[in-house]
Amino acid sequence: MTCSRPTLTTQRAYEVAREAFEPCGVDLVGVEVEWPVHKRGSLSRPNFADFLPIMNRPLPNGSRITIEPGGQIELSGPPLESGPATLRAIDEDTAILHHRLRAHGLIPTDLAVDDRRPPHRILDLPRYRAMESFYAHRGREGTWMMTNTASVQVNISHHPDGRNVRWVMANKIGPLLIAAFANSPGIGPDGTRWQSLRQAIWGGIDPSRTAPVPLSDRAEIDWARYALAADVFFIRGGELGTSVPPGLTFADWMTIGHPAGWPSEDDLRYHLTTLFPPIRPRGWLEFRMIDALEPLCRSAAVLVVATAMDRRVCAELVDLLPDTRDLWVTAARDGLNHPVLRDAAKLLLGAVELHLRRHPTHSSAAGTVAAYIDRYTKHGLAPAHLRGDIETDAFARLDDAVVAAP
Repeated sequence: MTCSRPTLTTQRAYEVAREAFEPCGVDLVGVEVEWPVHKRGSLSRPNFADFLPIMNRPLPNGSRITIEPGGQIELSGPPLESGPATLRAIDEDTAILHHRLRAHGLIPTDLAVDDRRPPHRILDLPRYRAMESFYAHRGREGTWMMTNTASVQVNISHHPDGRNVRWVMANKIGPLLIAAFANSPGIGPDGTRWQSLRQAIWGGIDPSRTAPVPLSDRAEIDWARYALAADVFFIRGGELGTSVPPGLTFADWMTIGHPAGWPSEDDLRYHLTTLFPPIRPRGWLEFRMIDALEPLCRSAAVLVVATAMDRRVCAELVDLLPDTRDLWVTAARDGLNHPVLRDAAKLLLGAVELHLRRHPTHSSAAGTVAAYIDRYTKHGLAPAHLRGDIETDAFARLDDAVVAAP
């Protein structure tokens, strides 16, 4: 909790940020999947109490069930030794979870952006109230992000020898993953058609905490600088904590303080959990940029990430792939319509399929990726190309902006 005087130094802040890159010593893969949920026979959102009978029963593989602010249900699978093993575990638990949901009149969907109903928060926790209030200073994207978006998140352990090669490669292939698996098309903030409106929404809530981390050859320093430059929106302490409007960076808080107190090391660790770059280090790497997908596409996305982070494949991709780290926004907007992203995605998925085919125990996984390539990637397509546009009021209309301009 907060301190009554300055105690946290910049040097110590850098050391705390460095903890996010400490390897666990083994190679593990984890998957987290979200689904928007509605009640059977209507599009109304469940209340938190509606989920309790489902959450209070364990799943066979130990996947953890949590509820997101808008009533999305999230399943966090166990970290296991490979992508195929992780998929088997979470697929089994998903089948049971979805059966339980339907037995209680709740219907999960594979929507990355839920445009069937207006945003509404069902969880009234102090953190979420502060978050929604903070984002509302910029526009509607924040409420949409919290309540009406869903994703597939893949978690990969750091390289066991402590090198940050996976951090660099993860940021290199991130735009390709957005483009290759985009699944939320519609009119974006600039009035043009985007392939991933979910990414457009996330990018609009607060760039200081959702933009990619600028990279140098010192990953720990990059992460520390990113964290210190990001605004604080909630200070814990007391019964309800303190909401903070935009304008107070964590570095400012360390320097000038706040009426609620001065930051401690634990406050910094908490602040790190409020940052949402597309690749987030947390003692492992979170791939946060993939839209929610139907099961077969989701499996392909997980296998691509897990295989690309394999030591041998990662080494091959260093020279094979172009540098697309400046194409994050382009990937969300244009997807595989962009020639560099299209060609690079074909190289990435092709390398993954080839590697999986070299291992007899992974033949089924190779077939999953091959089927995705045949249906989508080789034709320059993603799921977004084959579905209708999503309609959202998450972004300020261009004509509103013109009227408001001086």
